Amino acid sequence: MQNFSAVAGCADATAPSGGQNSVQFETSSGSLSGVALSSGQVVLGTTGSAPQAKTLTAGPGIAIMNAPGSISISATSSGSANAVDWLNEAAVIRPIATNFSLVTSTTAPAGASLVPTVRGMALTTTSVADDTAVMAETTTPSGSWQATMLAVYSGPLAPASFPAIAVRDSISHRAVEFGIGSSGTTSYQAAYVRTVGGLGLDTILGQTAAADIGLPPPSQPIWSRVTYDGTNLSWSFSRDGEVFSTVLTVLAADNLSNVDRVGPVAFFQQPTHPTWPSAYHILSWQLASL
Repeated sequence: MQNFSAVAGCADATAPSGGQNSVQFETSSGSLSGVALSSGQVVLGTTGSAPQAKTLTAGPGIAIMNAPGSISISATSSGSANAVDWLNEAAVIRPIATNFSLVTSTTAPAGASLVPTVRGMALTTTSVADDTAVMAETTTPSGSWQATMLAVYSGPLAPASFPAIAVRDSISHRAVEFGIGSSGTTSYQAAYVRTVGGLGLDTILGQTAAADIGLPPPSQPIWSRVTYDGTNLSWSFSRDGEVFSTVLTVLAADNLSNVDRVGPVAFFQQPTHPTWPSAYHILSWQLASL
């Protein structure tokens, strides 16, 4: 009987286990078990432990579609590499809102939020009180880096509101901003702004501005770029996402001790229509080490 029991035990150990349509594997005790897979899942190994069923996770600019028996991986931009217009779909890298943190002035704009959209993400408010700001920030790489953004703004601008890219010092709570904002009620200007207070977004210390007929209004889609070379911060803009014109170059140490956060920001200064809602739509974002 012991011999029969031993044979039965061997048969049980080698019999399929884990349910119908499972992937079989040998356990640490020498018996068989199984991993059940749903559509689009793959089996991943774990050192010293049983394999697990997992789905692939999409990174920036990548979309993953799971279906029975298939996994489709594609870039989220769908345009031709030869498409050169304000959108330049071949260059678009759609931002993921969960990769950013929401930061505001001490008195936040009403309803300040960071929301995902079908084209990327948006900084939104339900109204825009004077001397308030809202920012979506992410950690900068060590060393030199470059942040490139495609964005369009809707909401009140006059006389001095300012959608931009901000670089923030999260330790000393200071920030600088680069972008194109309103200049009164009839024109637009590129500006470099220095701010302090609260988390760094409360009070404007000063600004350097340049008005020119060649500047696009922020209510049109604008490609903009901030480059940090370890010493200087440079800001440039583009109509097509390929050819950039550098407008401003400043010393990072002019207002910052640490250059550790970057992201889109909207400043609201003396808005003519403070009850209007606003939305700063971020259609593309790329932060790369240089």
